[in-house]
Amino acid sequence: MKLSLVFAFAISFFFAVGASAESHTVKFVNQCGFGTPALMYNGNNVLSGDQYTSNGPFSGIAYLQTGEGYCNTNGENCTLMEMTLINPTCAGCGSSADISLISPHAYSVETSFAYYNGCDGVGQTCASPDCTQSAFFVPTDTFVQKECQTNDVDLLISFCVEASGLVGGSNTGSSTTPNAPASTTVASTTPKAQPVPTSNLTTASHSSATTSSAPKSTPSAVSAVSTGEQCTAGSKRKRKLNRVRRQIRNSPHQA
Repeated sequence: MKLSLVFAFAISFFFAVGASAESHTVKFVNQCGFGTPALMYNGNNVLSGDQYTSNGPFSGIAYLQTGEGYCNTNGENCTLMEMTLINPTCAGCGSSADISLISPHAYSVETSFAYYNGCDGVGQTCASPDCTQSAFFVPTDTFVQKECQTNDVDLLISFCVEASGLVGGSNTGSSTTPNAPASTTVASTTPKAQPVPTSNLTTASHSSATTSSAPKSTPSAVSAVSTGEQCTAGSKRKRKLNRVRRQIRNSPHQA
């Protein structure tokens, strides 16, 4: 009898621990009609499909690769997304995300992000080379960062569409960005990852004070379409965006 009670307790403890394990999903939406999202961790693209889920805290960068080698491994020449997703262990120690145009990064495409499953809709959008209220141009532009103190929060990163519009909720957040445009980034989906050691987590360091706001040219592979094709493409995009909204609303983390 005693043995069975001990066994029952051990099983219940195991499931309780498993159910509370930290996890974060980064989901991507690309409405540009060109390019491939990249989610980089330790120099490797961990994205497979349109989302990635970490077993524990996650710290990495993301960008839209618009051509072979156009964006370097660390997102040089392109609009850069930086994120640290982690359950807070003290006041203000939770997740943080931002967009950076500090040289050698430069505006390449409209980039947006928003939290969901916690802090819904809080994020940023950089839709032009002079989005000074939404992105880092110098290391002291810390007001553009967006934080979230919710456990197991997820992140949506989007390109050429506002992320906050897909997630819903407000764009006020716990940071103090004045008059920031609505969020435009989406998260990405990938198979379960190995836990990321907390010691490897680094909040984005902005060491270079040189700024660059020159827009990059659109890849030549992107060609114009006829009016009829535009209508068809527009309908497909609307259906895809509606599907993304439903996926986010029905996310297992959602209360």
